[in-house]
Amino acid sequence: MEPDYKNWFPEKFVIQSGVKALIPLLLAIVFGAWGVGGLPVPIRLVLVFCFTMAAFWFGYRAWELWMAWKVMDLTNPSSLAWKIIKGVASYVELPPRGRCLDIGCGSGALTLEVAKSHPDAVIIGTDPWDPKVTPGVDQKLCQANAKAEGAKHVVFMYGIAQKVEFPDNTFDAVISNYVYHHIRGMDRVDAILEALRTLKPGGIFVIHDLMTKGFYGDRDILLKRVLESGCKEAKLIPTDNGTLMTKEEAGRAMLTGSCLLIGRK
Repeated sequence: MEPDYKNWFPEKFVIQSGVKALIPLLLAIVFGAWGVGGLPVPIRLVLVFCFTMAAFWFGYRAWELWMAWKVMDLTNPSSLAWKIIKGVASYVELPPRGRCLDIGCGSGALTLEVAKSHPDAVIIGTDPWDPKVTPGVDQKLCQANAKAEGAKHVVFMYGIAQKVEFPDNTFDAVISNYVYHHIRGMDRVDAILEALRTLKPGGIFVIHDLMTKGFYGDRDILLKRVLESGCKEAKLIPTDNGTLMTKEEAGRAMLTGSCLLIGRK
């Protein structure tokens, strides 16, 4: 039995974007070739131009999403997605029989990659597993992947990043990969601090995300808030400049601005 980690990027988003490009293209052809309702030629030409521009815009967006889908394929062991997973996992340090929490585990790829390097640790992966966003990715899939990988000390359970259902001082490490930028209705730094609350003194955190100004604001303020929360160490490591991926790879995957937030409580 082989694990099935699916694709980070749901195929339905690519299909939906392709349909959005196809509709204005068809309308441009209809108005250009036959016209509708006997509209004057100047109006038809304007409509054809507008629909053609819309088709180009949505077509370009569909191409971007297709490129992202292609490189985010976790069924391909040589994909960029796996390169990133293994890179993030390499920063995770655990004491003997340590406890680690992976927030937003998805299909369990990062959770189980850490488990491979720390076979005596207890690794817990949490996720809301929304079928509307990631169809086919759920708790049962994660459990099947753990069984396929022979990981016995891994637990998968429902959980959201906004409120971590574990007490203070529970874990030796908290990890996450491309989760927090998806949060809506809550300050993303507050959500990260909610996770850090569960760390033991001396515990580490490895959080990888799109840490752009649009999502997080000023990075210096982000670090200041993390340190003021009680953490002894915190630093940001850009990963879109050759650390985990090249600039070109980050651009193709729409991951420009990727950064690791690592440190110790």
